[in-house]
Amino acid sequence: MCHHVPLHIWKNESKAKRNIFVVENHTHTQATVAQSVERHLGKVEVAGSIPAGGSEMFKTKKEKEVIENYKKHLSIARECMDLFSRQIFELFRGDWEKINALEKEIYEKERLGDELRRKNEYLFSEGLLFPADRMLFLNLSEEIDKVIDKIQQVSRILTLRKPSEEAINFLRDSSIHEYLKITKKSVETLYESAIHLLENREMALKKAHEVERYESKADELKLELLKKLYSEERNIDVLSLLQLEKLILWIDAISDKAEDASDVIVLITAKMKP
Repeated sequence: MCHHVPLHIWKNESKAKRNIFVVENHTHTQATVAQSVERHLGKVEVAGSIPAGGSEMFKTKKEKEVIENYKKHLSIARECMDLFSRQIFELFRGDWEKINALEKEIYEKERLGDELRRKNEYLFSEGLLFPADRMLFLNLSEEIDKVIDKIQQVSRILTLRKPSEEAINFLRDSSIHEYLKITKKSVETLYESAIHLLENREMALKKAHEVERYESKADELKLELLKKLYSEERNIDVLSLLQLEKLILWIDAISDKAEDASDVIVLITAKMKP
């Protein structure tokens, strides 16, 4: 037998339930606001907030392994940039055997960097850190890897063919040395910023902003070099001119990738508790 509830009783019960929901929802909202205030004041830990010293996040054996891989990966970027600078020096000396040997050394280091990145991806996939924090560190690792990849690519340009003497003399007499110096500084400063990220939030952020300034300076030098190069179109053979053009553009891409990595560091410092 069906029991029909009088309409006025059903309406009263529904209204009561709605009132209970409003009260509960209001209480939940108040608790959320209170928690947000406490988080802002640094009174409570909230999922996804990063300690001011990033290394405090990595305490277990696997987490410490991630840190070691991270540091090695960063070192490879700096080492590859040093090797590429030596390649340019050997270009002026005309030692093609040494140029090819340095390119192979950079290639091997790039492969090692890939291995370290994949190891950390595997370790993070096992659930280290909160998902949002995990993605930031994975993104940073990916951007660091792109810096190494670009150094390896520009290194290979030198080994594809020997530029003409006129092209080599152009590089020797141009502002390529200053260009390389600024690009190298962008990679070194990225290294410093990423290392500071583990211990010192303020220094990590300061160095990340320095990377941006080096990238901006590299852009200016790139345009200056390209203008000089194009003015030499009658003195440098077409293949050598195209080779130098790609060399100049891809050196600039190194500092571009370093800036991309520094942008991720800025995001991570924004999530750190002051």
